[in-house]
Amino acid sequence: MKPYSFLIICLLTITAHAQVLDKTVFNIAYRYTGRNVLQGGLSYKINNSGKKSFVAGASVLYTSIESKARFLPEASFHYANRDGYLLGVSLNPYSIEPRLGISLFNFMYLNTGYALSINKEKYFKGLTFGVQVNIAPVKNSDFYERMRLIQ
Repeated sequence: MKPYSFLIICLLTITAHAQVLDKTVFNIAYRYTGRNVLQGGLSYKINNSGKKSFVAGASVLYTSIESKARFLPEASFHYANRDGYLLGVSLNPYSIEPRLGISLFNFMYLNTGYALSINKEKYFKGLTFGVQVNIAPVKNSDFYERMRLIQ
């Protein structure tokens, strides 16, 4: 009985792992937040709906501050609907950034926002814009929205 229970646990773990990967993407982005910033990280689509997407992400920002390379953590949350409208917010140690933009099938985000400084060093401030590409590690990922041919 023990070998069978171990096998069942392994199969359940593999299935759960596959479902997590199916909703996860790697993201690469360029943003201007008062300075040039490169971003890389992971995003996860929280819900199963095909009409609305709720996405949570964690990433690392790379920028130069006072001629020194800095790597900063960032958390982000986005909502995108079927029409392609994107609303979101990102948080890092220096700012909170509300965002508006468009989502192209959750494959690419084009957004703009305003960085509100929360630190005495005002490294990220003012009007922002960015381009983000989401790359799924699996084929036919549930993260991407399906194209509608007929409404």
